[in-house]
Amino acid sequence: MTKRARSMIVTVDGPAGAGKSTLAVRVAEELGVPCLDTGAMFRTLALELQRAGFDPARTGPPGTPEPARCFAACVFSLEGVGVSSRLLCRGEPVGDEVRAEQTGMAAAAIAVLPEVREFMKQAQRALGDRHALVAEGRDMGTVVFPDAFCKIYLSASARVRAGRRLLQLRAAGRDADIREIEARIRARDVQDESRASAPLRPADDAVIIDTTDMDADAVFAAIMRAVREAQAAAPVAVRMRRRDRETGRDDVLKLLERGEYGVLALDDGSSWPYAVPLSYVLSDGALYFHCAPAGRKVAIMARNNRVCFSVVADTEPVYDKSFSTYYASATVIGRVFPVADEEEKKRALVLLAEKYSPEHADKAAIYAERSLKNTAVYRIVPELLSGKARLRPVPERQGTQAHSPMRALT
Repeated sequence: MTKRARSMIVTVDGPAGAGKSTLAVRVAEELGVPCLDTGAMFRTLALELQRAGFDPARTGPPGTPEPARCFAACVFSLEGVGVSSRLLCRGEPVGDEVRAEQTGMAAAAIAVLPEVREFMKQAQRALGDRHALVAEGRDMGTVVFPDAFCKIYLSASARVRAGRRLLQLRAAGRDADIREIEARIRARDVQDESRASAPLRPADDAVIIDTTDMDADAVFAAIMRAVREAQAAAPVAVRMRRRDRETGRDDVLKLLERGEYGVLALDDGSSWPYAVPLSYVLSDGALYFHCAPAGRKVAIMARNNRVCFSVVADTEPVYDKSFSTYYASATVIGRVFPVADEEEKKRALVLLAEKYSPEHADKAAIYAERSLKNTAVYRIVPELLSGKARLRPVPERQGTQAHSPMRALT
């Protein structure tokens, strides 16, 4: 039985002060996707409720007209990627006023209310439906995005988290008592872990990273290792009708590795699909291709990064009582992202040059350096893989059986 499709979403959960926000932004920057600051969403709603005069300490659910109006007014959206990601409410960027300690405590107070959590879950899922993204919070992997592509849970001691928060406050020109900060963090932990609705805990399939004795670079490297492993382990798509011609994931990857050219299919939002042949290279479970920095393909990918990429190899027309063709094919369904990091871009260009002109591999690095400014490089991250083959049977030798299509690909 194959896995179900997973959303191209990376979740970063953990308690207050574990470094989720900073690291989530770095991961989003590396992947070229928006970063969803769910804490800012809760803080924005807390401010709206405060202004409406709502008291979360009162008994009963928040079913009065004032909170209901606040829910309806908090229409969230995202723009930008990585460090340029911005959360908007009613089309306006969420400001620094939501970062105050008092607002954080108010957000924690409303976060225990089931009606608030249900509203936020739906609002966050709506953003995930529109974007591939990195989502940081406390229940992203357990409740909001249970089918996320990769789930991370960060933890650290309360004292270390308090020290990090103090440094953040001082960097912003504010000072505080570390003992008070630690006390608030411990109180927040108890509140988050003991709430009846969506308590703070790691998802069963999350990668747990204790950051107490790790610097930010080490934690980032550990997260990216987990993300790349998730990319390389993209599940095989829904089983096809002709099971006898279906090939496994390893065979699909081998075909993608040795395939010469592929076809990229895009949806431009009109009634006309768009597909284009490409040279490409497979590296670390992702597909890379290069193109001009502008054009129809680039414009479509900027609007909709869901793509389908297909490769065909080993084609041989055959007549055996009927006309047919021997072949092997692979299809990748996933998301495409522009590569912004110069080192990754250079590496992809070098790999492309070495693949298509191996006799000139010694000049690949020079070509990559020279092409950086005038060439765009894109990364396709697989979410689903599928393969199909009908290969010429290997003649039986010494009583052995002919190879099956799956065997013939290896």
